Amino acid sequence: IAQYPDCRIENPDYYGDGICDGGNYNTAECGFDGGDCLEFNEQYPDCAVEKPTRIGDGECDEGQYNTVECGFDGGDCIDFNAQYPDCVVEYPEGIGNGVCDGGDYNSAVCGFDGGDCLDFNVFIAQYPDCMIENLDYYGDGYCDGGNYNTAECGFDNGDCVDFNLEYPDCDIEYPFRIGDGDCDGGLYNTEECGFDGGDCFIAQYPDCRIENPDYYGDGICDGGNYN
Repeated sequence: IAQYPDCRIENPDYYGDGICDGGNYNTAECGFDGGDCLEFNEQYPDCAVEKPTRIGDGECDEGQYNTVECGFDGGDCIDFNAQYPDCVVEYPEGIGNGVCDGGDYNSAVCGFDGGDCLDFNVFIAQYPDCMIENLDYYGDGYCDGGNYNTAECGFDNGDCVDFNLEYPDCDIEYPFRIGDGDCDGGLYNTEECGFDGGDCFIAQYPDCRIENPDYYGDGICDGGNYN
């Protein structure tokens, strides 16, 4: 950059492109990003952030952005700070976004993730020994197998009670597939699971035991138990 021989920047294409870039771009040696940062520097003279474009972009950013010098992220964090004055998290926009986040988000000062973790906390208090991967599947009206369908997890919060009564010895990963109209093979197509809740029962051949009923009568001659 002939006008600024002492300007050392990684990508000259960002220089004077109409967007204020931070770091070495926004320095006197680089003409304050070729003039792109003049207005920003006038408004926030003591705000030294890596990405000035995030100031006032509608999302509250934490750290150096959410400071007096940066106008509390250009005003983006004013409501957040008023509601959660002692809540310090990396991504404030994650508070109250409908997803329960752990760590500092799920704390009293952060409103238990803006209310997102209230159901989770009730669940943990009720079933402290329940280890499941996805809380959204818990008590959603579908009986899920594995750890969900255990006493420690309240038998999927009651979703599996009827299933367990009907098929007490049927141990499968997806109980909701039993009796769904599609014949599943393997463990589903067993006497313990009612031959997939009746989905796999071939009335003409009640003693026929095959792994994949879709192969039965499909126009292709299969060997083994099929033939």
